[in-house]
Amino acid sequence: MGRWWDAFRGMDANRRFLAVSIVLALIIGAVTVGLWVRHITYGVLYARLPAEEAGQVIDQLDQMKVPYRLSEGGSAILVPANKVHDIRLRLAADGLPRGAVGFELFDKVNLGMTDFLQKVNYRRALEGELAKSIATLKEVAAVRVHIVIPENRLFTEDQKAPTASVILKIAPVGSLDRSRVAGITHLVASAVEGLDPQRVAVIDQNGTLLSTGQDDASLGGASNRQLELQQSVEGYLQQKAQSLLDGVLGPRKALVRVNATLNFEQAEKTVEQYDPDNLAIVSQEQTTEKNSGGAAGTESSGAGGQSTRESSLINYEVNRTLQKIVSAVGAISRLSVSVIVDGVRKDSVPGTAGQASVVEPRPQEELDRISALVKAAIGFQTERNDAIEVVSIPFDTSQLDEERRELDKIGQREFYYDIAYKVGYGLAILVGAFIAWRILKKALRALKSLIPPVGYQSRSSTSVPFVEDEPMSPIATGQRKVKLTDQMSVVAKDRPQEIAKVIKTLMVE
Repeated sequence: MGRWWDAFRGMDANRRFLAVSIVLALIIGAVTVGLWVRHITYGVLYARLPAEEAGQVIDQLDQMKVPYRLSEGGSAILVPANKVHDIRLRLAADGLPRGAVGFELFDKVNLGMTDFLQKVNYRRALEGELAKSIATLKEVAAVRVHIVIPENRLFTEDQKAPTASVILKIAPVGSLDRSRVAGITHLVASAVEGLDPQRVAVIDQNGTLLSTGQDDASLGGASNRQLELQQSVEGYLQQKAQSLLDGVLGPRKALVRVNATLNFEQAEKTVEQYDPDNLAIVSQEQTTEKNSGGAAGTESSGAGGQSTRESSLINYEVNRTLQKIVSAVGAISRLSVSVIVDGVRKDSVPGTAGQASVVEPRPQEELDRISALVKAAIGFQTERNDAIEVVSIPFDTSQLDEERRELDKIGQREFYYDIAYKVGYGLAILVGAFIAWRILKKALRALKSLIPPVGYQSRSSTSVPFVEDEPMSPIATGQRKVKLTDQMSVVAKDRPQEIAKVIKTLMVE
């Protein structure tokens, strides 16, 4: 180290700079290579694990001496990406993560188990299987199921019905509607003998009751379905009218509200009609009697005492029409539509747009045309006594103006940031180019200092005289380049270490 330090102190400024640059470049390169070699890309092994299961998996990873990381508050475990599948298989062989326990509880037969433990294990297995089935829904992140199966009683009036409760953890990107909750309740009720869907309680992680506890056939269930149907009809008609007005007047220029009265009465009637003008012959019977040699007390006609009597019987069927009419449930009985249209905004002073404006109501002719368009869009019928009201009222746009000003400020700020970024990027390129030019200039100067002056005599037996500069022809110029190359080769043979330092410096720069 002493010799190295003495050699460093004996160098001039340029050579010191080159030596320090080479050492720093080697150190930075070694650190970079080391970090790159030690860099590990991690992949997700398991996500959304409960705390107890995550702890069991981490203990097993420690025993396996596998590096890992935790994310998402400890619910997600990361391992090297190239070993994810291998580690999952090895953990699955050890039964991790355990999750919900199902009917695999009965894989091992325990002859000493009591009847009570058998019932408890059966209930645990049933709860685990139901939890696994419910967890397959994409909206469900985690689930727990609790089932209560009462003991069998001697008398029927003492027997209690089973109940169940389901706790759901809804995924951040999912939501459960009423139909899916009803599907979960019916799934649980169908898996447990004697369980009624009304006795299944479903709540989420926030404690909100999701199940109504009412069957669709009950009065409460029917009311809920009727309310949902009414809201659906109103929303559909309102969306049609609103989209039409937004296309005509522009966004936020009109508001539409629809109130629909639906008829949920289910009536059935039979109509029987008779048409006496349309008669059809069903049967016809005609009888003729002739008597000869008339006796006392009989009617006679003609010579020889013969008598003739004719009778005719005709049966007619009256044309009959029989109709069985069932009215539709949920038909629209009446519609009430309210439409509010913003006024026409004009600048109070020409050339000051956006500063002060005057709102004028829209003319009645325009309101009538808007009313006709809305009627055609929602299926307006005067026979149902439908009502529509279209008025022009100025909207309160103070909040919108404030939001617009904030957006303009944000846009200007981003514009200035973009300009500053581009200017800074350009300055950084210029500074980098200037530094590179300075370094290259110093390197060339150091290389130039290694070239021996005129009349330099090499230590070797071979010497190459230096040719002075003078005007030369193209051929002489080529010969001069050859001689300069020979001269540098002689210097390289005489002082190879310095030439190596210069080459390393150029490569690093």
